[in-house]
Amino acid sequence: MSVLLSEWSHLPAAMGEFFSDPVMILLLLGGLVYGYFIGVVPGLGTTMGMALCLGLIFKMPPNHGLALLIGVLVSSLAAGGITACLANIPGTAAAAATCLDGYPLTLQGKGREAVGYSYVSSIIGTVLAALFIFLVQPFVTTIALMFGDWEVFLFCVFGLVVCGSLTGSSPVRGWVAAIAGIMIACCGAESVQSVVRYNFGVPELLGGVDSTVVLIGLFGLSEVFYCLKSKKPLRIEGKACWPKVDLKTFVKNKWNILRSAMAGIWVGFIPGVGEVAACWFSYDIAKRASKHKEKFGKGAAEGVIAAETANNASTLGALIPALALGVPGSGSAALFLSALFMIGYRPGPTLLITSPGFLSNLVFLFIMGALAMLVVGFVLSRFSIGFLSIPRELLMPFIAVFCLVGAYGTTFTLFSVAVAVFFGVLGFVMKLYGYPIAPMVLGILVGDIMDLNLRRAVMQYADHPLGLFARPLGIAILALLAVVMFFEVRRARRKKREEPAGT
Repeated sequence: MSVLLSEWSHLPAAMGEFFSDPVMILLLLGGLVYGYFIGVVPGLGTTMGMALCLGLIFKMPPNHGLALLIGVLVSSLAAGGITACLANIPGTAAAAATCLDGYPLTLQGKGREAVGYSYVSSIIGTVLAALFIFLVQPFVTTIALMFGDWEVFLFCVFGLVVCGSLTGSSPVRGWVAAIAGIMIACCGAESVQSVVRYNFGVPELLGGVDSTVVLIGLFGLSEVFYCLKSKKPLRIEGKACWPKVDLKTFVKNKWNILRSAMAGIWVGFIPGVGEVAACWFSYDIAKRASKHKEKFGKGAAEGVIAAETANNASTLGALIPALALGVPGSGSAALFLSALFMIGYRPGPTLLITSPGFLSNLVFLFIMGALAMLVVGFVLSRFSIGFLSIPRELLMPFIAVFCLVGAYGTTFTLFSVAVAVFFGVLGFVMKLYGYPIAPMVLGILVGDIMDLNLRRAVMQYADHPLGLFARPLGIAILALLAVVMFFEVRRARRKKREEPAGT
């Protein structure tokens, strides 16, 4: 408690330093503008955007470097949902769930509303998570330490089961897609013993498939192919103008926002899972709690708000174990951790002792970055909504080129372009036959984490493998997993029995 009170006492100093330092303000705003474009362009993403800044912050004073980095982090995450809503292409992997309802809203002529829901929810998630970090960071918690390799594996399985059941008309098809995604993620040399799997003699697949390239293919190119199939031209109603922020909708979703923020923080707190799983987890919770479940996947504002609130909150939640234990909860948190070492901070149990006031400064910068993003995002999103003024027939070729350039930019090889086209065709076929894409994406993104943690867990309990099933937290997750599968299968059977009666 004394540490918490000490950090509270440093807040006035952090505020005074920020407002009296024009350079820090400009760096924060510059990071927000730069991060916006990093988030909007598919194939770049938060991690790459932050990585490109490392060479700059190395020579900056600590607070200046921190301001720039936080600006990039906040803005890129908030902007990732913009193209997810407008073009069905998630700017970052964490915005994949936003496509489910954001893009249908755009097709209904509500692109302005979709963008407003997306970036305002991102800002709210950031602010709530920053305040939560300020309250819990000074205390050494034991929850994350309770998650061993076995529990992380089970949690990933739980996320896949949930994701498979929440998208599409059949949970079985969703689970099939998720398993296929896991198999794709296991392509290449595994990380424990370097055993080569599923590379089919192709040297470029030894390192596996790049998840960003896969996302571009499954979400971007598949949509282009699907539109080419349609003989009837599809026109999106709308014009280039300011985003629309409906405050009444956010008031109605106050519990959804709070629930999604806490879910995102919790998932981010678990090392190795990250914001990608958080958006699906929160989306599922919002769907189950909604009184209008049938609207999800068809343009529900609740879905966009839940996904975007959670993925931003999760990124900050991932900083909790990173700052307290030196164990990052996500890729962006890992890069943030590296940047802190570069500018002179030493994350770990003694961070708040050796660097008093650091937490106050960090949280205040996150909150100011989020509030400034209200203005920056509002202005820049006007140009993003310009997508709507372009006829669909003209827009799709540009999107295809955009996707291919983004795929090439991830590894600077033509092989990445070929992979993007392959997954574009695969996504097109999946849409034709009613297999949801979202579970496959999640399987690809967490498949490697599942594989690594399962192998570690089995190696730890090689002498008594049944000991894995005696871990209390693991038992709780297994029980929850069994309950979810039972109810989903029962729901699917009931729906199948009711179909003949309704036809």
